[in-house]
Amino acid sequence: MLAAYWFPRRGIVFSIALALGYLALILPFAGSDLGLVVPTLARAVVFAAIGTVVSLLSLRLREQEERYRGVFDNSEAGTFIVAMGEAGPRIEEANYVGATLLGSTEKDLIGKPVAAFLDDPGAWEAFRTEIDRNGAVYEYETVLRRADGAAVRVLASGGRLTGGGIVLTLVDITARTNAEDALRRTNAKLNMLGRLTRNDLMAAVSTLLERIAAGMRQFDDPAVRRHLEDLSLDARLVERRAEITRDYQDLGLRPPGWQPLQAVVREAASCLLLPGISVRPWVERVEVFADPMLDRVFANLIENAARHGKTVSKVVITYRIRDDGLSICVEDDGQGVPETEKERIFAYGIGTESGLGLFLVREILSITGMTIQETGTPGKGARFVIHVPPDGYRII
Repeated sequence: MLAAYWFPRRGIVFSIALALGYLALILPFAGSDLGLVVPTLARAVVFAAIGTVVSLLSLRLREQEERYRGVFDNSEAGTFIVAMGEAGPRIEEANYVGATLLGSTEKDLIGKPVAAFLDDPGAWEAFRTEIDRNGAVYEYETVLRRADGAAVRVLASGGRLTGGGIVLTLVDITARTNAEDALRRTNAKLNMLGRLTRNDLMAAVSTLLERIAAGMRQFDDPAVRRHLEDLSLDARLVERRAEITRDYQDLGLRPPGWQPLQAVVREAASCLLLPGISVRPWVERVEVFADPMLDRVFANLIENAARHGKTVSKVVITYRIRDDGLSICVEDDGQGVPETEKERIFAYGIGTESGLGLFLVREILSITGMTIQETGTPGKGARFVIHVPPDGYRII
């Protein structure tokens, strides 16, 4: 049995060989005594069977150990086994990636307290509390302090092991968070630049309108007045477009998140003046992963129905789960959209007013992979269908 345990690939051969040796020692002296032969054969068979079972179990155990050792050593994440002793949580084992992440070596980390590498002393207690409560923790963001003093931002995951220990994995997200911070700062600067440019443009348009008004008072020639009126219309068009860009200046500035669709639609409708038009959202329990400006999407679609539908009396928002994701339908009972205009209405500059509303609706949705199209029947009402990818919605 010892041979079968220590040398599992040859354990069966050892067991059979020893069983045959036992038989060779006993059977010559047993003669024809069945009372001695039968028990001897039974012992040999049992002995060989036990050795075979031990060998197979040991072989399976070795294979599993090699497999998990390979995962542990070759993982792209820093992996640690943390022992919970009287002296506090200490590193019992670490792989190469984990040692490199902490600026040390595997041997030097053994026995070191985990808290020594945490920038926030209370982070480990919060992490362990989550493990005690849920059995495991995933993507817990914290900051480590390397041996050389450098800060490393990581996503920590962990779970309880048999015996009270904890397996801990760390993924370095320092580069990602630095890139996100840089992108956020760049967006903020672009946002400020856009705000300043818009203010300058609005001031220039205001001055232009004042000069046009002065010209209207000064000149009586009909041709000149018509020309000034055309200039005034163009200037006010520029003014309206500048005003609508103010509403969308924060597009993409804040990270997307999960949003309750019913609440978003109700909030959007409450900010609009809709005389004689009822808005009926039937999207309870649905959450979508979208830009924080999702409310502008529904506000624009509802306002678009009220402004251009002419005979609209109700706007209904529903959803349907499909094999390729979720469909959100915004339908009205107005005049609908002509077939030739179904795609053009989303283009920049198309429309009887500012021409930016539906263009920006598509841009807001595209941030998180959503699409929109108009599928209504002309004369029976408009029907905007928003497609949400499978990982972009959840039913709560």
